[in-house]
Amino acid sequence: MLARCGLAALSGALYFGGYTGFGQFYLTWVCFVPVLFAVRGLDARRTFAVGMVFGWTAQVGGFYWIAQLLEGFAGVPGPLAWVATVLLCAYQALVCALTLVLVRRAQDSLGLAPVWTLPVVFPALELAFPLVFPNAIGYSQYRFTAITQIVELSGLTLLGMLILAVNGGVYEVLDAARKRRPRLARLAVPALAFALALGWGLWRVPAIEHGLEDARRLRVALIQTNVGAEDKEALAAESLPRHAAASRAALERDPSIELIVWPETVYYEYISRRGGPVRGLVGRGVDVPLVFGAATAEFDGAGRIREFYNSMVLASAESEVLGIYDKIELVTLGETIPGLSTFPWLAQLLPVPALLDAGQSYRHLVLEDGTRMLPLVCIEDIIPSLPRRIWQVSGPPDVLVNVTNDSWYGETHEPVHHMAMSTFRTIETRRSLIRATNTGISVLVDPLGRITARTRVREATELIGDVVLVQDGRSTPYVRRGEVAGALAWALLALGGALDLRQRRRRRV
Repeated sequence: MLARCGLAALSGALYFGGYTGFGQFYLTWVCFVPVLFAVRGLDARRTFAVGMVFGWTAQVGGFYWIAQLLEGFAGVPGPLAWVATVLLCAYQALVCALTLVLVRRAQDSLGLAPVWTLPVVFPALELAFPLVFPNAIGYSQYRFTAITQIVELSGLTLLGMLILAVNGGVYEVLDAARKRRPRLARLAVPALAFALALGWGLWRVPAIEHGLEDARRLRVALIQTNVGAEDKEALAAESLPRHAAASRAALERDPSIELIVWPETVYYEYISRRGGPVRGLVGRGVDVPLVFGAATAEFDGAGRIREFYNSMVLASAESEVLGIYDKIELVTLGETIPGLSTFPWLAQLLPVPALLDAGQSYRHLVLEDGTRMLPLVCIEDIIPSLPRRIWQVSGPPDVLVNVTNDSWYGETHEPVHHMAMSTFRTIETRRSLIRATNTGISVLVDPLGRITARTRVREATELIGDVVLVQDGRSTPYVRRGEVAGALAWALLALGGALDLRQRRRRRV
């Protein structure tokens, strides 16, 4: 059993080594192979235990920074922060453990090899399991541009199914060599799927590039002043002057800038949602619109705050509010408490940094020249379904804009995780992404998911560049139909469960 756990731990190391941050994406294509050998012949209980070793190793290696977050910003003592991290990673490891249990069950009951079941079970569970920190396996491939283009067809689940099929195929190759017998069908299907996906990407990349040659470009400046969450109290009075000075410096360097973007929550006073000019923005000599993160509020007749939002604000060159988007997907225990409206006493039992109201408007921010920007605040750029929902209400945008604050996580792998995940929204929608952060990583991403310009973590700089505006109104298959691959995976999983149930009933008879 010790050797089996060692193989499981090796799989976990391959998993997080291939994930974003470590960047060895090719490892992800074989990360399940050792653990598949580890669970050969095991019953469900021992398979689950080995699967937990695999999943926990993968999660701790990828999410070690949770302990730093809890200790540095939530004030949790170091040992307790690590206990919480270990438990959280164990919870998220359940996806891997349950996957291996179901794969072994299908092998014993239905005679189905892992090459057929792994690409169904893991993506299905990954899609539906309520993870605290999303980490779909497909995100590992953000630099493998030729293979990620299939995401436009049916989202990340399709890419995950391909990765798991290849894992199953490699396992079959090694298993066939060990048993000295060929299994051509089991090898040919994953190889063909990979070839088709790669061919799709190699065709789509130049095709999209050609189609965008005459598209309009928007010149933008992203302002990253390196004022993080830990600096807010000390630098609250300096935040606006710093951003304003950096904005003026950017315009002096490049007068052709058409839009300036500041990151999340850089404006420290409440902005009234009734409109009017905003005090203390860029100031004289700046004649371009500004997008920035701020706290906006509705006040009652006595001047008390009635509603409080984490918002993205679009202001004109004259500092007049042109539009406000309120964050819809709030961070649990960071911005909201589930069930608070029903059980108000939870606010005392589970204090959070700021209790916010969730946004209800799915509207784009629109520049005075008509450019339509689909807004996403903070973690909303890692929620694939949200741009689809906004799209369905407000129609096709010309570009995606995200403002976020990753300073909570320090100089760990989290800013790379977050940045990498955000790039997939461009492939799903075939729209460019403008992403401004407080302390990094700020990026400009083209409609192919390629990062065209970026900053470093803990760097104070102005990032200036062009983004392509897609103004033809077209939508991708993913935007129109969503996770078709995910629905298929769950349908096959349900079919497998029904067949397994029938087999068990036959045995009883």
